[in-house]
Amino acid sequence: MTRFHGGHRWIAHALPIRTGRVLLLHRNPGGDQGDLWDIPGGSVAPGETPAQAARREVGAETGLDVLVADELTHFVDPDSVHTVTYVCFENALDRDVTLTTPAHYEYGWMTYSEAVHIPLVWHVRRTLDHAESLGLLS
Repeated sequence: MTRFHGGHRWIAHALPIRTGRVLLLHRNPGGDQGDLWDIPGGSVAPGETPAQAARREVGAETGLDVLVADELTHFVDPDSVHTVTYVCFENALDRDVTLTTPAHYEYGWMTYSEAVHIPLVWHVRRTLDHAESLGLLS
């Protein structure tokens, strides 16, 4: 269930970073936002903060255990949907990604220059641009 607060819907994402590379998930062509590359994320559940949702979604979609850090980007669309993304870092660096939902069929750890040349979900490109400008992807 999506979190609503004052008529606003919240979607939380996390940007896993490993040695200057970000984890991107390739969405299934037949699904929502099909064939685009995305980052782990999903709806904020009742009683949950966006940061908690971001951490939960990373674990649920990739099997990674992460520490969610600062808010990186926050966008609000005309329908009052808040899309917030947090920087996150792995708690255990030796874990492999395990895709656990049918929404994604492949993943990749990519540099900024690799990522900007593939089809990305709208907010992911803006988030990557911001992370690069802050020096997080160097």
